[in-house]
Amino acid sequence: MSSPASCAAAPDSLLSTPPAADAASSGAFGTPALSRASCVVDVFDMHCAACAVTVEQALRDQPGVQSARVHYATQRAQISFDPAQVTLDSLLRCIERMGYSADAAGSENRAEIVRRQRHRRIWGFGLATFCAMQIMMLTLPRFLAGTDIEPELAPLLDWSALALVLPVMWWSARPFYQGAARELRLRRPGMDCAITLGTVTAFAGSVWHLLANTGALYFDSVAMFVALLLGVRWLEWEQRERNQAVIQQAAGAASRGQALRVQEGVDGVRMVPTDVDALQPGDRVWVRTGEAIPVDGRLDSEIALCDESLLTGESVSVRRQRGENVVAGAINLGAPITVRATATAATSTEQRLLLLADNATKPETLAFADIVARYFMPALLLLAIGTFVALLPAGVATATERAIAVLIISCPCALALAAPAAHARAFSGLLARGVVLRRASALERLARSNAFLLDKTGTLSDPAVARVSELRPGYPEQRALTVIAALEQAANHPLAVALRGAHAFDVVVTDADWQPGHGVSGRIAGRAYRFGRADYVGLNDECLRSDRRLWLADDEGAVCALDLSERLREDASALVKQLLASGQVELLSGDHPERAAAVARTLGIEVSEGSASPERKAARVQRLRQEGRIVVMIGDGVNDSVGFAGADVAIAVHGATDAAKASADLICESPGLLPVAEAVAYARRVVQVVRWNFGWAIAYNLLAIPFAIAGAVNPLVASVGMAGSSAIVLLNVMRLGGGREKFSDPAVAR
Repeated sequence: MSSPASCAAAPDSLLSTPPAADAASSGAFGTPALSRASCVVDVFDMHCAACAVTVEQALRDQPGVQSARVHYATQRAQISFDPAQVTLDSLLRCIERMGYSADAAGSENRAEIVRRQRHRRIWGFGLATFCAMQIMMLTLPRFLAGTDIEPELAPLLDWSALALVLPVMWWSARPFYQGAARELRLRRPGMDCAITLGTVTAFAGSVWHLLANTGALYFDSVAMFVALLLGVRWLEWEQRERNQAVIQQAAGAASRGQALRVQEGVDGVRMVPTDVDALQPGDRVWVRTGEAIPVDGRLDSEIALCDESLLTGESVSVRRQRGENVVAGAINLGAPITVRATATAATSTEQRLLLLADNATKPETLAFADIVARYFMPALLLLAIGTFVALLPAGVATATERAIAVLIISCPCALALAAPAAHARAFSGLLARGVVLRRASALERLARSNAFLLDKTGTLSDPAVARVSELRPGYPEQRALTVIAALEQAANHPLAVALRGAHAFDVVVTDADWQPGHGVSGRIAGRAYRFGRADYVGLNDECLRSDRRLWLADDEGAVCALDLSERLREDASALVKQLLASGQVELLSGDHPERAAAVARTLGIEVSEGSASPERKAARVQRLRQEGRIVVMIGDGVNDSVGFAGADVAIAVHGATDAAKASADLICESPGLLPVAEAVAYARRVVQVVRWNFGWAIAYNLLAIPFAIAGAVNPLVASVGMAGSSAIVLLNVMRLGGGREKFSDPAVAR
């Protein structure tokens, strides 16, 4: 349940989007009036896809709630709301009224809530298991002896079995009662209603038979049924908690990094690389184009264009003005900006929202599970009632027994677990392979993918500087490289990273600016410098223009030229071979067509396109989709984000810009390219397991229900079959594995 501590922490977990007029009237570090807020909430006790649907619908029905997304695999809800109409506390109370525990994400109370839940699950399962074993010991002599049992011993065994089943019905089965009450209150009968109906009917019928001294007793079936189902749910809950721990660990690793802190000194203003964790309120931070804002803050620059889709789920760019709040994780889409921090990395919005990121539509299999959970129960009730009515001529006892068997054996547990359990496992499995799955729906599209579009520079190859040429007489080469590296602080592309890493610099750059695709500029010691293409730096002679040469120029003209080269990544060839075995592969690059074609020939790619602008990349994606292809785009740069938005699946490789990561469905955090191929193969395995699970669950119900109606199975056998089918589903999911395995794709093997 929520606590004062969690509610007090709530404001820190809000993503505020204030209007410009309100922001302008706020103090430097004050809180502006809010027109919209978003928060992330941990929702506990969800045990099936229908639970997530129930919570979603209840939240959306609250006044002031603009959107709500409940992610079953991570047990979290992302909510956008108008704080003038509803508060975080009221949203938490709404969730709790439905019978779930809830708290603000990142709250210190989570560990205690999880501990209490684990304690309750262990005791519930342990009590049910112990009682079931004891009842079986009492029931076994009755089965073996039959009518030969001594008359005075039979009542003693039967009443002892009743005494042992009472704690199971009163305590262990309580979660099912709470779930059934919740479903009935919301008029959504589902799995808990089926479980409750089966157990209560079997228990009540057995008590009636015991009092009337006639008919069969099913106390053993009831206890075993509850114990097995609690055990299955406990196993799934533990798996989700392990996934949550892995996700939180990945979130903490992803939030670490470096930012450029603006430092003012006697020699002017300079940008100092600083760990994000070391930033404090009041620090000024330089944010490059295409880079994520590292901490919550206020805009110091005149204007900024921000992409907050990572946080809000909305792809519309937001225009910010000086003094307005900007949030950690938002992508700077315009010119470089300066932000004054108002929070640390630990308390910034991104820390709470990172990796929730299930803003896309739900996976098809999870949507199917929702439908099953919503509509299976009414059909099951009608079938049980029909069985009872049809068999009344054979006697009330026979009709009741077979109706109970139908209710128990056809419980939709296996159907409801088939997809969610596999998707929950997939999150941790991909993370173990160094891949973060931001949108669960992309997993199924990735499994069906048959067209792959690859970026070149930064994805398949790394830029390298060959040599300095055309150096101005008397100008030191090292000085030129220092100036270039200092200017490249403002840029956010693979070459800039390579230059900054290869050459140290201690000069102060002011008025820095970056024009993607053209070059960077700034002032050093009062002198204006430009570095980039010949026409950008002011060299208009056609003979000086070359795609393999960049120029550094100052007020006096050209300083030097930098001849460039590139080297293929070691695993680029292996990636392309593995992707070719899965479908069509094309190379799209903004580089010169000849160089793009040369790299394509080296890697065995038949189709390549050079000088491809972001718009042309996006157009190619759309053409392939119109041809019926499932398109996966793999890239790393700002210019790939447009194509990412249109692709069926977007994958950002290791070292990708924040803009590319914000648009990606999967993000590779491990170095190298093979995690991409491993993700494709793993996605196919996950979908195969989900389909197998659905096939098994449906086949089980189609085969088992007729046997129950015909009287071929009694409630005891039915309870074992129901729990066994769920256990088979989970065991099949466990085959996916959580650790990193050697790449194996059936398509490649062929």
